[in-house]
Amino acid sequence: MRIPFPILGLVEGGPSSTQKMQTTFLCRNVRPFDVVEEKIRGGKRPGTTKAYSTQCGLVGAVTHPILAICAVTSTYIEPEE
Repeated sequence: MRIPFPILGLVEGGPSSTQKMQTTFLCRNVRPFDVVEEKIRGGKRPGTTKAYSTQCGLVGAVTHPILAICAVTSTYIEPEE
């Protein structure tokens, strides 16, 4: 059985029985175009670099565990004139 690479990308939210050929319901770190050899075939996504050189929770030589990560938002309403 020949299974083609899913060059048409990710399809979410439907049964696999209705999924188009050359699509997939799960893919990670891949792209349909190989940049190195400039061909339409499976290629891996390029890596990323570290944003910060320091490690979270490390102060000097002592490691402190991260206890919580949260998001903070605020709303500003401009006063009417």
